[in-house]
Amino acid sequence: MMDGDDGFDIAEVLQNIDEAQVVTLYFPVLATTLLVDTRTDASGPPLVRLVPIAESAQDRFSSLTELRPQLSRPQSITMIPWLRRVESLTVLGVWQHLLARLEDSANGNAIAVRAAADACLCELQELERREFAAAINGDEYRTLWSRNGLSGA
Repeated sequence: MMDGDDGFDIAEVLQNIDEAQVVTLYFPVLATTLLVDTRTDASGPPLVRLVPIAESAQDRFSSLTELRPQLSRPQSITMIPWLRRVESLTVLGVWQHLLARLEDSANGNAIAVRAAADACLCELQELERREFAAAINGDEYRTLWSRNGLSGA
């Protein structure tokens, strides 16, 4: 996971969150996407949940149709790759911005929507913790170099 300067524009991320009906923050290292669908109807509040990474935009639209068949195709969707640590969502203010956007569209369901969002954040933190542990322990990872064959080591 990277936290360095990679051309990341926080203002652009926040603008996309403000403008899109559906926001997907995908975490390639965790193979997980935070899906935030701000659309509502009489049958329910906005949707916030973790889903597998979509293979394409069409795949994401199809999964949205399966998750929320009562809603029409979204007018706008933004897909934001998140290459930073999960903690940076809160440090950079992105998480608070997402919560505000969800609560604005919650139609009286703000407590339930907030609880679902908080559960997603906790699960992302746990997935990241497990991924770091796997990397440290060598589970599902291979080293590029080994001590064998190194001269002077």
